[in-house]
Amino acid sequence: MSGLGAVYVRSLTSRARTVALGVIGLSVMFAFGMAVYRNVDMSLFDEFPEGLMSMIGLAPGADVASLAYNEIFSTYGALVLGGMAIMIGAGAVAGRERDGTIGILLANPISRSRLVVESTLALITLYVAAAVVLLGVGLLTPAVLDVNISGLSVWGFIVQLVIGTIFYGFLALAIGAWTGKAQAAIGISSGILILSFLGASIMPLISGWEEVARIFPWYYISDGDPLRNGVNVGAVAILLGACALLFLVALVGFSRRDLRQRSVSIRILDRLRANHFTARVGERVAGRTLVSKIWVKTLSEFQTMTLFVSFLMFGLMGVIMGPIYAYMQPNMAQLGESFPPEMLAFFGGGDLGTPEGFFQLETFGLMAPIAIMVITISIGAKSIAGEENNRTLGILLANPISRSYLLTQKLIALLIWGFVVAFATFAGVATANLISSLGMDYLNILAICVNLLLLGYLFGALAFFMGAAFGRVGLASGVSAGVAVVLNVANSMAEIGGGWWQKFTPFYWYSGTDPLNNGFTLAGIVILTLAALLVFAASYPAFNRRDLTKG
Repeated sequence: MSGLGAVYVRSLTSRARTVALGVIGLSVMFAFGMAVYRNVDMSLFDEFPEGLMSMIGLAPGADVASLAYNEIFSTYGALVLGGMAIMIGAGAVAGRERDGTIGILLANPISRSRLVVESTLALITLYVAAAVVLLGVGLLTPAVLDVNISGLSVWGFIVQLVIGTIFYGFLALAIGAWTGKAQAAIGISSGILILSFLGASIMPLISGWEEVARIFPWYYISDGDPLRNGVNVGAVAILLGACALLFLVALVGFSRRDLRQRSVSIRILDRLRANHFTARVGERVAGRTLVSKIWVKTLSEFQTMTLFVSFLMFGLMGVIMGPIYAYMQPNMAQLGESFPPEMLAFFGGGDLGTPEGFFQLETFGLMAPIAIMVITISIGAKSIAGEENNRTLGILLANPISRSYLLTQKLIALLIWGFVVAFATFAGVATANLISSLGMDYLNILAICVNLLLLGYLFGALAFFMGAAFGRVGLASGVSAGVAVVLNVANSMAEIGGGWWQKFTPFYWYSGTDPLNNGFTLAGIVILTLAALLVFAASYPAFNRRDLTKG
């Protein structure tokens, strides 16, 4: 560990898979998005208000290529890149304190400054690689699809996008270095990311408040329209200066404070147990022995990621969508008519002329399934395989518990966090419906969120089974995510061409019956529930009969 760059290499390899999966997902989404956007009648956007065009990220006279770059990369892409940067930045110092590995690192001849520097270099390297891949995809896709991009500065657009999103990683690094709290680093940075996105999008729509948008870091991702004009040197200088300042803050903060001791317990439970009035309840929930807290420990390991995703679905994809639709409603029906059926089917379908169709397309089409599956697949894949890889599975099973008991404890955590994401989605959309007087049926909103929960459980169950059967996190998460993508594409293709196989895909029973308009469908609930239960049940014999692998 004492060799030059050891922390850098370890940081690089431990996060490379996460960034690779994110970049591959964005690349596939962009390629498909451009394929369907090329049929859009762009003259429709000439009638949109200037503020609304700015919110979408389009300049007057924008072409199809500009629509694809801005809609995919500047929205979904920026959120994904920003979120990944936050996770990496928070894990550099605070994450190692949380996991109890920072003392082992610093016991070697590695200074605190070197730890921060090499972790930061790893973050930069990963995002340089991401920029190169996204640039290649951004140039190759239009060439293959014969879409004209002359006059567009794709490289300038990608450079400014990546620098704008890596800022949030430096922010999480600084907060984590000063506090030693990974949850605080992720929570605060995520909150600033979401508020920046909303502020930079909404402020230009309010007369007299246009310049206020400049206080939000998100504003500088697209400041100066880099897609048409190339890199905005002023915006990039501001972002790089802010990153450099946050890096110095991280160095100073980490160098001056005592390190935190490792803790894997849930602080809320600790407080319940410490309080005289709630001690009995806390003891019953947390348990008095190690093995009775396995599900609590698992909850604690995924609480930060789950709370971030839940906040995203509640606020960004829920509450804020109500005012956005109310503002855009006069143009929505005409906009929906201009989009080809292939595009609407890929993004979940829906009639943009109605609030139900708008939420189906924007929230429940892709974002909600992705959000809940990020959580359930992550927990499912790491429930057994993660313990095996970390060499902690033997420690757990050395206690007087059976393998089936361990599986059940892990399953409880998966079920709880999946429910939290689905409930946050329901609460966000229901709140949007209330504050914007959209007139949607609350039972229908509940219906699609129940289907969403069952869909998340099904693919979480697949990851759970793969991890229990083979003991490999990468295999479990990769196969589960890959199957989800293939089945979603198959469902979309069947929707477009009337394929007979559509009802054999879980995505049809999730949203194909149009629950936002038609409410609960008993057949869909039964099919998704039975499928998830069967896969969960198969995990038990698969794990009980398998020889464990070495870490």
